[in-house]
Amino acid sequence: MALGGLGAALWQGVDSEVLWRAVDRMLFLAGLIAMLGTLRSAAEIAPEVHQAGLFITGQPASRRYLVMTSGAHFFGVLINLGGLALLLDLIKRSVTSGAAAQLPAEAQEARLRRMTLAVIRGFSLVSLWSPFGFATNAILISIPGLNYMSFGPIGFGMSFVFISIGWAFDHWAGRRFRRFGLPRPNPPPGSWKGGIALAAHVVALGGVVLLVQKATPLSFQQGLICALPCYAFLWAAVSAWRAPPGGPTAGIAEMSRTTWDRLSGLGDEVGVFASAGFLPLALLPLIPLEELRNLVSAMGLGALSLAMGLSVSIIGLALLGVNPIVVASVLGAIGAELSVPGLSDTAIALAITGGWTAVIGLSPFITTLVVSSSIVGRSSSRIGLRWNGSYSLAIFVVWSMMLSALMITGLI
Repeated sequence: MALGGLGAALWQGVDSEVLWRAVDRMLFLAGLIAMLGTLRSAAEIAPEVHQAGLFITGQPASRRYLVMTSGAHFFGVLINLGGLALLLDLIKRSVTSGAAAQLPAEAQEARLRRMTLAVIRGFSLVSLWSPFGFATNAILISIPGLNYMSFGPIGFGMSFVFISIGWAFDHWAGRRFRRFGLPRPNPPPGSWKGGIALAAHVVALGGVVLLVQKATPLSFQQGLICALPCYAFLWAAVSAWRAPPGGPTAGIAEMSRTTWDRLSGLGDEVGVFASAGFLPLALLPLIPLEELRNLVSAMGLGALSLAMGLSVSIIGLALLGVNPIVVASVLGAIGAELSVPGLSDTAIALAITGGWTAVIGLSPFITTLVVSSSIVGRSSSRIGLRWNGSYSLAIFVVWSMMLSALMITGLI
């Protein structure tokens, strides 16, 4: 798609300055993937990350969902797919070893399902607000006039609503096993400290990015891409200093080596994200916006209809295998350029994040479910469509109601 857009832009004589801006965005998103890799590598050698994982997966059923989904959320914010893989691997081992291995097969399968869904749902909420996430950066880069604070806090607040909805689904799913008197798991003593440390890293990293933005001429995205590797180096050095031998230098060397080795496996993600950065700017000059605006008016489509259509498009195309970042980047940029009365940049951003969050745990083609499937040994279709379908539908309905209310009342 990106190569096709480039060919069409050259054929139509699109100004070279536009194409250079498209290349600039392409390089930013490709670089963001690489810089996030440094944070993941630092997390792998940090003892508090493993400690937090044991604390999260060792919870008794009464509070397991809330702790696991919140923990997966923090893991996702900080180390993205690396956090998802770490927690799912711990879940798989916890279900097939120790006292859990003596449970009836039905109870083992139910525990695996509930714990897997708790992690996936918590991870998907990263798209609602995380300034380090792909969704937020794709939106900000596609709609240059948009301010993160106009939509990020709303997504953060709604993440608690979605956690509550997920807990209700989990509580209902576990009702039949509560009378069995199954053994009560307990996390290792003191492992809660790892969870506190992980939350502190999220807050500290966010503070560093905001400080860089305020104290320097750098934009939010530029501050992010500069702060990530610096924080990762410092984190690796401190982790190795606390766990000799080798000291800080050995920690930095190990983190650097792991990051370098992992880069060769990021080809698919880099290709998709880089293309999504390039496509909107390359395609916009080719789209007859005035004719499209007239068509929207002739069809009687208002701001609310277009916002809902944007959310549904992200979900529908993701179910067909088109990555949400591509759809969000292109349609978000087009929506902003249409300048439809009542369709603010904030409404477009919220429409994108709602559809993106709903489909992350639903489409069998999304990387989240592909990774989850490979670890827990269940097909991505089974995890997404059968296990998580009703939850995805529920949160999309709730999000749509919230977005509709904000737009109708004129708050956004």
